[in-house]
Amino acid sequence: MKRLLTLDKSRIVITALLLGGFSVVGVGVVSMTQQATRERIAQGELAVLRGQVTAVLRPGIFNNNPANAAFLPPDPEALNLPPLKPEPGDPATRLSESIRAGIVGFRAIKDGTVTAVVLPVITHYGYSGDIKLIVGVDREGKVTGVRVTKQNETPGLGDKIEAAKSNWIFGFNGKSLENPGEKGWAVKKDGGVFDQFSGATITPRAVVGAIHQVLEYVRLHHDELFDAPHSSRHEHDDDSKDKPKEAQISVEVNHE
Repeated sequence: MKRLLTLDKSRIVITALLLGGFSVVGVGVVSMTQQATRERIAQGELAVLRGQVTAVLRPGIFNNNPANAAFLPPDPEALNLPPLKPEPGDPATRLSESIRAGIVGFRAIKDGTVTAVVLPVITHYGYSGDIKLIVGVDREGKVTGVRVTKQNETPGLGDKIEAAKSNWIFGFNGKSLENPGEKGWAVKKDGGVFDQFSGATITPRAVVGAIHQVLEYVRLHHDELFDAPHSSRHEHDDDSKDKPKEAQISVEVNHE
C-alpha cells in the first residue's frame, strides 16, 4: 500500500512538473508570437508612413528622400505628441523608436536647402477618439499636403477624411495662415471656408483645427525647422556619404 502511495505521489510530481514545463513553453511561444506580430504591424505601418511622407509633398521641391530625413520636432507637446522618454540612450535608437511611434518630422531638401517639412499632429477631438495626421508645409508656410495616418471615425461618414474615401483632404493644399485667414480656418457651419460632411461635423472640425495648429507651430518654430544644420549637398539614395546628417541617422535605424 505504501509503495502504491509513493508511486502515486511520484506520478503526481512528474505530471505537475511536465504541466509546468508545458505552461512555461506555451507562454513563451505565445509571447514570441505576439512580439513578432507587433513587429510585423509596426513595419507595415512604417512602410505606409514612408509612402505618405512623399505623398504630402509637391513634386520637384526636393531631391533627397524625405522619408530618410527624419528628425525630432522641437516642443512636441505643441502638436499634441507624447513627450520623449527622458532616459538617455543612443540617438539613433531613440530616433528609431520615435519613428515607430509616429512622433517624428521629415525634411524635404533640394540642393542643400530645406524646402518643406512634414510634421505629425494628433487631435483629441475626433468623434471616435484621437485622429493622427501628417501635414506637409513649405518654407512660405503653405500646406503641401495632408494625410490621415490613424483614425477610428464612423465608416461612410467621418472616415471621408481619408484620401482613399474622398477628395476632401486635398482641399487644404496651398492653404496658409493668411489664406483663408484666422476666421476662415473652420468648417462652414462655424463660419469658416471648409466643408463639413453631411451628418458628420465633429470629424472635419477636428481635422481643420489640427492643420491650423500645425501652421501656427511652423510659424513659431520656422528657424528651427528650416534652418537646421544639414549637408550642403543633396541626398542620393545609393550614396549615404552625400546624405544630410539626419538622413544618415534614420537610414541606420530603418535597417535594424
